[in-house]
Amino acid sequence: LCILLLISLSVAIDLEVQVYYNGNPQPNSMYLRGNNLGLNWDTGILLQPSPDTNFLWTTTLSYNSSQVGTLVEMKPLKGDVSWSIGANFQVRLPKTSSTTEFYPWFYSRAGEYTVIGSLFSPQLNNSRDIIVYTPPSYYENTLKTMTNVLVMHDGQNLFNASTSFGGIAWNCDDTINQLVVEGLMEEVLIIGAYNTPDRLDEYTYIYDPCYTTNLRGECQGGGGKGDLYLDFLIENVVPYVVDSGYRIETGRENMGILGSSLGGLISCYGAWTRSSAYSKGGCMSSSFWWDKQNFNKDILVNYPVPHGETIYLDSGDCCPEPYSDDRYQTEAVRNSMEALGFELNKDLFYYLDKGGQHNEYYWGRRFDIPMQDLYPITDSPTSPQ
Repeated sequence: LCILLLISLSVAIDLEVQVYYNGNPQPNSMYLRGNNLGLNWDTGILLQPSPDTNFLWTTTLSYNSSQVGTLVEMKPLKGDVSWSIGANFQVRLPKTSSTTEFYPWFYSRAGEYTVIGSLFSPQLNNSRDIIVYTPPSYYENTLKTMTNVLVMHDGQNLFNASTSFGGIAWNCDDTINQLVVEGLMEEVLIIGAYNTPDRLDEYTYIYDPCYTTNLRGECQGGGGKGDLYLDFLIENVVPYVVDSGYRIETGRENMGILGSSLGGLISCYGAWTRSSAYSKGGCMSSSFWWDKQNFNKDILVNYPVPHGETIYLDSGDCCPEPYSDDRYQTEAVRNSMEALGFELNKDLFYYLDKGGQHNEYYWGRRFDIPMQDLYPITDSPTSPQ
């Protein structure tokens, strides 16, 4: 038995590290530094250019079975001088010889946003602009495909103050740029769908017979086109972005949906009821009061609990009820989700913005919180050799 154990410990397991980079100017050499497997943070090891594949550098690191499961951090450098930007690459050592791929970048510290066109919705019989934000690496290392894609509502409010409600934008690009460069979140590509005059109907999934009252105190009803809007996002908006040439993965594990106010309501509803399309839902200052708190009292009660879903909830607490930025309705939803098996700070996140109000300024000011909760640095995948 002891001999077998010694043999198993002595058998080498190989990890081939593949670094892909096609930015300009091309490096004369590529190095790798790290914290284990013979790597250190002071001097890198020289990677070898692939004789068969352009823009690829490789090295093989070896370990034994006692190191399986160890988390190793690494970072490529150009010429062992210029560090790649963003977080360290993390690899959890697998049981068998494997390959892992890194897609670094070295120059760009800011992403870009572009209105890519106006898109007609056959479901809603209207049109709206679609805006796309690409993170810092996107145009520098075009070998990299974006594996995190976030669909957001109220697209005109996300980046540009000149198009935003009240002249105040969330500045999502500035927030993500900073967090990515500082290594505090993974890169994410945002697809923003502008709202329309039918915003209230499109962002609510059920008719509310008394969502407000007129000057005579009579109930005014509305809403209920939310499922058509969600169909539009998945069936038309995301394919439109793909057809426009953007390099994105659109599997369930890649997709998230996030918004605020009624946009938060439709995001939570979409993530909960369409978990085959989304694995993440961000719900900021959500209008959970809609139709007598229907989301908490009906949707969470009568729809199957989604598995493998991560939900982010928040609100401010600026004012007394009923103008408290939906704090108490949000806390009720949080409590219900916990009772259904979600675990706080694992697959359910909640943040209370002390003094936070129900407007673009406060949503933009705390946008870093959902980004870090929904897109933390994760282990680089490995594939068996």
